[in-house]
Amino acid sequence: EYIFVDTPGLNVLNRSARDILHTIADWLERKYRGGLLLTGVIYTHGITERQMDGLLCENLDIFSCICGDKVAGRVRLVTTMWDRVKDPQDAETMVSQLERNFWKPLLDAGARHMRFKNSKQSAWDIVKDLGGEGEPLLLQRELVDAGRTLYETFAGHTLYLQFQKFLQGEVEAH
Repeated sequence: EYIFVDTPGLNVLNRSARDILHTIADWLERKYRGGLLLTGVIYTHGITERQMDGLLCENLDIFSCICGDKVAGRVRLVTTMWDRVKDPQDAETMVSQLERNFWKPLLDAGARHMRFKNSKQSAWDIVKDLGGEGEPLLLQRELVDAGRTLYETFAGHTLYLQFQKFLQGEVEAH
């Protein structure tokens, strides 16, 4: 039996990252308290996106803090939209950039990159690659096992630091 959950990305324009993190944390906490463990987490990135801007990098930092190093082996970093690639060399350059730079900490901790080839079989290959037993994410262990508030967790603290950095930039700009 599989349960698929599509969470809002932290870069949704009409909602704050704080609200989205709260929504994700609330769901994860409720499921963990109810005894449901996630078999894995799939993070998608469109291969046709030309670059990783600051917002995407910040979101990836929070994603890493939600998962934690202990369960990184159950994280799949999935590139999508391969059927829309016009220049295969550009796409391979993007994969190399993602793997060497942006995804490197997660990959070093055990995450794996996979390509979604826009087919049913490709989707199931990714899901089945996640494998066996579930394990709590770092955010779940912090909220439930350690009894922390969201803002005392690594993900909450990372979001706070990003907000402080943003405010500092705003002050310096004026």
